[in-house]
Amino acid sequence: MKDTASIEDILSTHLVEKLDDPRSNRNQRHSFVTLVSTSFLCVLSGIDSFSGMQDFVECHFDELIEYFDFPGNIPSHDTYRRLWGAIDPQQFLWVFQDFIEILKQSIVGIVNIDGKTIRNSGKLKPLHIVSAWCKENQLVLAQEKVDQKSNEITAIPKLLKLLDLRGCTVTIDAIGAQRDICEQITQQGGEYVIALKGNQGTLHEDIQEFFGDTMLLEACLMDEDNDKQSGRVEQRVAYSTTQIDWLQETHKWPGLKSIGMVRKSTIRKGKEVNEARFYISSLEADAAKLNKITRSHWSIENQLHWRLDVIFNEDKACIRNENAAENLNIMRKWALSILQRAKDKPHRSLKSVMRKNCMSLKHLINSVKTVFHA
Repeated sequence: MKDTASIEDILSTHLVEKLDDPRSNRNQRHSFVTLVSTSFLCVLSGIDSFSGMQDFVECHFDELIEYFDFPGNIPSHDTYRRLWGAIDPQQFLWVFQDFIEILKQSIVGIVNIDGKTIRNSGKLKPLHIVSAWCKENQLVLAQEKVDQKSNEITAIPKLLKLLDLRGCTVTIDAIGAQRDICEQITQQGGEYVIALKGNQGTLHEDIQEFFGDTMLLEACLMDEDNDKQSGRVEQRVAYSTTQIDWLQETHKWPGLKSIGMVRKSTIRKGKEVNEARFYISSLEADAAKLNKITRSHWSIENQLHWRLDVIFNEDKACIRNENAAENLNIMRKWALSILQRAKDKPHRSLKSVMRKNCMSLKHLINSVKTVFHA
């Protein structure tokens, strides 16, 4: 037995021991530790299906058998499918959040909240999950599944309850423009910057009309940010003001201290696209901060949702069992946090780390040990 056999102990401590084995005691051919641990190693290697898990174990069997017990030979794809369809996603989420508590030190910054539909999941309706993402830590802090008969408005308050918002600024798109949600954020010690669209009809119209007045706009704080990359030129001009007494007389929005507008102009391949977005905030007026915060909100799309789709192939995984789809979503986010910290070079892509994990079990085990031991 090699010294690196401690990988089993590491995964058992942080991953397996806190989970209940949902299987019957009868006819168990493989240990719970082996199945859960190898599943996790597979996801870290870019495996996106249960049949892929079987293939991965088969290809690395001579090495894996030095670390895990396989009394029943190689686990089949059906074995993995039944297991993850039976494990309680809520319990698995609690285990994941315990791990996140170990990784994060203190979350003082911007927390982005947004939902993602896992296409080709579920039997009747695709699974939709709302996540809380911290760009500074590159971590999913918590998540909440949206009930099939509801929407994000009911899931966001449940998600917020899971977070310590003291010292944080929460960003949400227009669906979060609800009085109860804003009040909850401030009661939990956080601040908010929330986008507006037509779902808050008169509020959106009143703020849009305010920033449409040239004289009032000139009295606002202003910040300009220019960016050029990948053949695209982007200019963002933010305006912010605390002149909201007139607005609060009508709307009485909880915790509201400022309103803002960000005008974005993007030139790509000679074509120019202009748009204006409007925001409400519990922060004091600060155009530079508004520019930074609203831009950072897209981190949850670019650094979380995009990676789940493109790097982990989540939308094409076609896992119909709802429990299994949710459990694998949690595991991918867990893997994302580990891969981000296992990179030996800052600019190395996550895809590159995953390829190396898939080709070399030694590299894969070192990736896991580097993060868990740290």
